[in-house]
Amino acid sequence: MKPLKTTPMPNNAAAAPPRALDPKGRKPIERGNLHDEVATVLRDMIMQDELPPGTRIPENDLCVQLGISRTPLREAIRVLASEGLVKPLPRRGAIVAMPDPDEIQGLFYAIGAIESFSARLACINLTSAEIDGILKLHNRLVQLHTNDKGNKEYFRVNLAIHQAIVRGAGNKFLAELHESLSARILRARFFVNMPQAAWNRAIKEHEQIAAAIKKRDALKLSELLVQHMAGSWRDYDLTLTRSGFAQSFMDR
Repeated sequence: MKPLKTTPMPNNAAAAPPRALDPKGRKPIERGNLHDEVATVLRDMIMQDELPPGTRIPENDLCVQLGISRTPLREAIRVLASEGLVKPLPRRGAIVAMPDPDEIQGLFYAIGAIESFSARLACINLTSAEIDGILKLHNRLVQLHTNDKGNKEYFRVNLAIHQAIVRGAGNKFLAELHESLSARILRARFFVNMPQAAWNRAIKEHEQIAAAIKKRDALKLSELLVQHMAGSWRDYDLTLTRSGFAQSFMDR
């Protein structure tokens, strides 16, 4: 992969100011496993670009909006830091992390490896009802590809298919690891304008994946998932290089 030319942020540079948050936009969080619930809210805000890369996490505003204290918020920030979604700043809170091309490449390959291994067990363990559910998701993906392939629902349906395959392996650790890695790559997918050829390749491969699941062809499914993620990385690598993706984030 050709290295991308980026302008590093100086250590003393001020992070991008947070966007004004709508105090009516989010309901206070109900007590439960509080920091997990806060982490879910923050993760969603990052994915939805309410908190874009380089933005400082607005701790005061979030505490007021969500009706929480600083402690669960900071615990949630630590969770997201472990996922690579935010970057803590010494004595200055945290900012939303910048996607890095090397990270994205590693994520695609790691996700492909997890899915490939899970496929073999999934073809044995998935129930007929679960397979039907995956095929329904696939049909929805095809519909979105035809009508509005660039929207966020497309990515969510796409992710749901892959997660269903990994969950079908019946290994909680693999499922949780896959979910964490997928969340990190999903953010980048929202912000890259992929060419038509990439969309067509992806949906063609999903057709093959759906057929392999229907036949419970473990070997074929395993091979397809590795190839699918490798192809996705090649498409992103080309798009990142042409579009100046990394620099575009620095300019936000």
